[in-house]
Amino acid sequence: MQRRLFFALPAQQLSNALQHSQQQLLPEGYLKPVPANNFHLTLHFLGLQDDSILPSLYQAAAQIQSPAFTLQLDRYGLFRHAHCLWLGPQHPAPELCMLVEQLSSALAQLNLPISADYRPHITLFRNARTLPNQPAPTLQLPVSEFILYESVSGNHGVQYRPLQHWSLLNQLTGKKRQ
Repeated sequence: MQRRLFFALPAQQLSNALQHSQQQLLPEGYLKPVPANNFHLTLHFLGLQDDSILPSLYQAAAQIQSPAFTLQLDRYGLFRHAHCLWLGPQHPAPELCMLVEQLSSALAQLNLPISADYRPHITLFRNARTLPNQPAPTLQLPVSEFILYESVSGNHGVQYRPLQHWSLLNQLTGKKRQ
């Protein structure tokens, strides 16, 4: 069976603040908000993959040794080709870059495609054509784990189902968080 897979950071901790941002932008004509339960910050999109790769992905992700961190989200951006309005960091945290790099290396060893143009973001709206007139909020996303998600299309739209979670290192102890 084929699954649409991606590694991401969960962003549900910011659901209220992100939904507030969406509400603030509705008067500007943004009409297709991403549901709160789908908020995430993609690390690597893997696309359609066969089930047989799951054990290798689980093993590769388990080898990641990256510290927990906080990511500041403070700028709006627009993917013009995909018509997505997003919120992301003006300056990505070094720990995020380290996590993405480690994951890239592990995925490359599995001969999976790696995006050369990584832009960390949380999608807020689909079918967006312009940047907002108002400034972006400044939000802090605490990051203590990353997740392999499956994208499942259904009668009620797309849902992102977590398949496996991996903890990041506690900065004080150097051990994985429980």
